[in-house]
Amino acid sequence: MLDLVDECLELFLRASVPLKTTDIDMSFEAPDREWAATLTRPTVNLFLWDIRRSAERSKSGMATVVRDGTRVHQPAHPVVELRYVVTAWTSDHGDERVLLAGVMRSLLAYSSVPREHLPGPIAHLKAPTLAMARAGEDHMDVFKALEGKVKPGLNLVVTSEFDTGVFTVAGPPIDSIETAVGFINGGTERRRRIAGQVHNADEIGAVGATVRSSIDTTTVNGAGQFLLRAVPGDEITLDVHPPLVVVVPAAGGVEMKRS
Repeated sequence: MLDLVDECLELFLRASVPLKTTDIDMSFEAPDREWAATLTRPTVNLFLWDIRRSAERSKSGMATVVRDGTRVHQPAHPVVELRYVVTAWTSDHGDERVLLAGVMRSLLAYSSVPREHLPGPIAHLKAPTLAMARAGEDHMDVFKALEGKVKPGLNLVVTSEFDTGVFTVAGPPIDSIETAVGFINGGTERRRRIAGQVHNADEIGAVGATVRSSIDTTTVNGAGQFLLRAVPGDEITLDVHPPLVVVVPAAGGVEMKRS
């Protein structure tokens, strides 16, 4: 997935600085002397030198999402911090400063990569955030990295979610909860909490309306949903004009709509 983060950084910088492909190359290779000797055009280099899990933005817990049309449970995406050193390479030091200044302007202007620059495989994740390392934070020694070559560099911190691809397929959604009530003189009455959905609830004035069964009463929420106790064969009545009535099935929830 690191290559996808590299790709979104390149798309972002080429659009925001801008860095035209006909004029300027971008590289993510180690900027050593051997690499520098191969350059033939102005180049912006982003070298990834440090990877660590974010202590401040890491999350825990599980989420239910849809992957490829299937409901799954997956752990919260881990968040990592990627540290890059950004350098500009041209035959003229003045041109290098202008090129690096353009990159710096973009990094200071945007707190995260705009979503239109996220490649498809990571488009479902939160957009990576961008920050220039501040005084006192970890920095890469640019001079040491470049084997003593004097060159200014920007230390960039990219914070990104990572999709590990770990998940478990979720079961069908719960539409009722069944309980049994026993009586002293024998016999059992089976009751269930019935999940209901009212179609076009706003249009028929159902939001906030009362829903009744023989043993319970509730109201319809803003999403057109309700939950109440009932027994199989019982009638559920929605107090709208005219009222809607459905019969509780032996299993599952109910849907209410105008015919």
